[in-house]
Amino acid sequence: MMNKQKNLHALFKPNSIAVLGASRDEKKIGHIVLRNILESGFEGKIFAVNPNAQSVLDIECFSDYVSLPETPDLAVVALPAAVAVSLLESIAQKGTKNIVMFSAGFKEAGLAGAALEADLQAAAKKYDLNILGPNCLGFASTLCNVNATFSQAENRAGNLRFMSQSGALASGIFDWAKQQQIGFSEFITLGNKAVIHENDILEYWLNQKTKNNTEVGLSNYQPIGMYLESISEGAYFLELAKKIAKQHPIFILKPGHSKHAQQAIQSHTGSMAGDDKVQRTAFAEAGILYCEGVEDMFDMAKIFSWENAPRGPRVAIVSNAGGPAVLSTDALEKEGLQLAVLSKKTIAKLEENLPRAANVLNPVDVLGDALSARYHEAIEDVLAEKTVDALLVIVTPQIMTEIEDTAELIGTLSAKYAKPVVCSFMGGSAIEAGEHVLNKYKIPSFRFPERAVKALSVMWHWQQRRHTLSIENTKYTLGLFAKSKIHKIEKIIQTVKTENKVLSLIEAEDVLKVCGIKTPPSEAVRTMSEAWQFGQKHGLPFVLKVSSPMLIHKTEAQAVFTNIYTEADLKKIWARIVATVKKLPKNSDYVVQAQKQIESGLELIAGIKNDANFGNVMMFGAGGILAELIGDSNLVIAPITEKNCVSLLEKSKAFTLLRGFRGHKPYAIKKLVSMLIKFGWLAEAVPYFNEMTINPIIVTATEAWAVDPRFILKQK
Repeated sequence: MMNKQKNLHALFKPNSIAVLGASRDEKKIGHIVLRNILESGFEGKIFAVNPNAQSVLDIECFSDYVSLPETPDLAVVALPAAVAVSLLESIAQKGTKNIVMFSAGFKEAGLAGAALEADLQAAAKKYDLNILGPNCLGFASTLCNVNATFSQAENRAGNLRFMSQSGALASGIFDWAKQQQIGFSEFITLGNKAVIHENDILEYWLNQKTKNNTEVGLSNYQPIGMYLESISEGAYFLELAKKIAKQHPIFILKPGHSKHAQQAIQSHTGSMAGDDKVQRTAFAEAGILYCEGVEDMFDMAKIFSWENAPRGPRVAIVSNAGGPAVLSTDALEKEGLQLAVLSKKTIAKLEENLPRAANVLNPVDVLGDALSARYHEAIEDVLAEKTVDALLVIVTPQIMTEIEDTAELIGTLSAKYAKPVVCSFMGGSAIEAGEHVLNKYKIPSFRFPERAVKALSVMWHWQQRRHTLSIENTKYTLGLFAKSKIHKIEKIIQTVKTENKVLSLIEAEDVLKVCGIKTPPSEAVRTMSEAWQFGQKHGLPFVLKVSSPMLIHKTEAQAVFTNIYTEADLKKIWARIVATVKKLPKNSDYVVQAQKQIESGLELIAGIKNDANFGNVMMFGAGGILAELIGDSNLVIAPITEKNCVSLLEKSKAFTLLRGFRGHKPYAIKKLVSMLIKFGWLAEAVPYFNEMTINPIIVTATEAWAVDPRFILKQK
């Protein structure tokens, strides 16, 4: 359940600030944060609270919070955890609603700390407090010139917004941004997220009125970067992110891929990490760009701050070295971009302006002895070309290379042509001065051309994706399921008696039938005679299955028997069924089910599992015995629409077969899509299942059949 939207304006744009724990000791946090607030150019009133000092940094100290002459908008608490929590009541009584709490020693420190954090949350709820942290670094904003952190955040204005659950990582980003001359509008650290979490920040940014960037060289966006070790209220997080991603790029670095990383996260912030593949799927659907590592995050921060996305995938390369140009060409294809084809007119200009030995076809090689003037001629000709959507300039430091002059002309030409330009000045100390010039002009530069290409690719794919994002919240439109259907399914569930809450095959089929999902004719049979009667009634061949909560993979357990055409076939198979039943644990529930055999079909699998963060997640792929053999697992957040259902099918390795392969007729794709949509809505409308699987789904040329469903109920 999402919380009521918080008013964070006075927290991040305060008119007055009080520092509790202001210290005369220059090494203590209370001294550092007070100094940072003063030096950041904050124009509001500043108060200091310290019962043992008359003043700190020429700011008068008060003995306690209640003694302050007026009510500050923001209280910054730089005191030990237990003391900090004990002061919340007096801060609230004074009338302050917004608090930044640096204190560590809460849930990240064990059971005692978790109890203390629970007290903090109780006080926040009781007094309606907005608390950032605890165990955080604070925040910095150039919108109101305040550095309420104990780190060296440079007061450089920019368009980049960032939130981080790690204060140490934030300090590293501050230093990197200073070196790269990248400015922030706001940088917020979350710490333990005891009260304020990422959704509150996204709401705040979503509702913030953003002005067009007027500083030369900045992009038209207000990009958002995030480092999160856990995600609160995942479904709402995706909803907010999707709304933002339609206008502004939003990218995330989230650790926790391995079990050891998940353990480290828990000890760091007391948070639980979600399933990595599910998270990546959820982020992609919401338009969130996923960072593979810190370097990816830095690259995205730089390129989205300084460049607009290309209008198309066609890229030109200008280089003074053939090898890096060829490597970049390979990278373009790998990353889903294209090498721009230059017109005859542009090629003629390049032939006129460049030496005879130069390559005038894209990639354009200006040769190793190129001075800045030759670069200028090639870059201008290429940027003027209509078929070029973006430009990559590669510079390797030869003895004669005019690195700084070349960087200057790139900056000038980039301002002249409204196309994204990225650079790769390859090398070390020899190219640092050139990079400094590029940073001045806000031209993204990367030490290796492959990273420049990848950054361009991310921009292009985001540009394509943003226009297809739907901000409709389908989770609350359950009209597909009438209350009468839900009631029927609930009655089926109430009959489940097995201790592990697994529906029998018959019960699972009954649930699917209520939803309008087709299952082959089937019956529970107790004797060979009943089994043969079933075959005579529904037609041959038929199948016999042993259904039990103890059998997950029936084929491997020798519990599925197909191709029963004759009574002789049945007699042999019935003996094998008896043998299979004997292998089950004593007193196990089981049933022998006869089912009409579906022939000439393609076996597929669909499953839905309830993720703690993002709700129901659907998996689809090749089914039957191939499900695990070829690893065809494709995910989508449920429920699904027809559009993203088709997209899910297209990602599957089985799709080539579904649409008809080597002269074969296509299978009933529309019937399959209809089944999967109903299956997804079942999970939403009847929230009692922890896991649902149909393996196999058999699709023929005319129909889609749910052959073997398995439903596991949530534990109460």
